[in-house]
Amino acid sequence: MAGFGRKKKTQHVDLGSKGSFTVHKGGLHKALGIPSGEKIPASRLESKPGDSSHVKHMKAAAKGFRAMKH
Repeated sequence: MAGFGRKKKTQHVDLGSKGSFTVHKGGLHKALGIPSGEKIPASRLESKPGDSSHVKHMKAAAKGFRAMKH
């Protein structure tokens, strides 16, 4: 019975001519084992050899979001 679980919160990010992607809220926190209420330290956003490609993409996006003036 697939499809009866809790609906995941997503956010669509549009980069204009560079494309777009969807972000699952709290996905990086869950992957790094950090509680959702805490900020992710900059040291944890550095890529490590054991990271999967998906986690590396999430870390790169988080570094980009952190650099934005918002």
